[in-house]
Amino acid sequence: MKYVPKRDLWLSIVIWSSIALLLACGTTPFFVEGSGVIGGAFIAGFCFLIAAFLTWLWVATYYVLKENSLFIRSGPITKSISYDLIVKVKPVRSWLASAATSSRRLEIQYGKYDVIHISPLNEAGFLSGIGEKCPKAQIEERRD
Repeated sequence: MKYVPKRDLWLSIVIWSSIALLLACGTTPFFVEGSGVIGGAFIAGFCFLIAAFLTWLWVATYYVLKENSLFIRSGPITKSISYDLIVKVKPVRSWLASAATSSRRLEIQYGKYDVIHISPLNEAGFLSGIGEKCPKAQIEERRD
């Protein structure tokens, strides 16, 4: 089952404003007199690549409960976690950088010391699905 992420409004504004600003900065050298062709092309290319990367991270973030593992994608970054390794899943509020696009997240503890945060839109459905796939894992519901 594929789960799309929950997205905070403030983070959406920050990401899309950053992308718009990068695109505007990337086109500026073409309108400013005296910025050389090579320098202008370098600045434009750099700005467009960063904007494309941010767009990719934002648009291509999702979580999949596969047959034997939890698959997490955030743009070019992927992670697959075997259900056997998942120890605990609990709701948290966090601002740490992760594959979550909301501050209301699920913290997945796996292995001995590993933790990852995700933010599925259908949190109850995800918790139910992961509970079925990981019967040994401790699953906590959100209380607030």
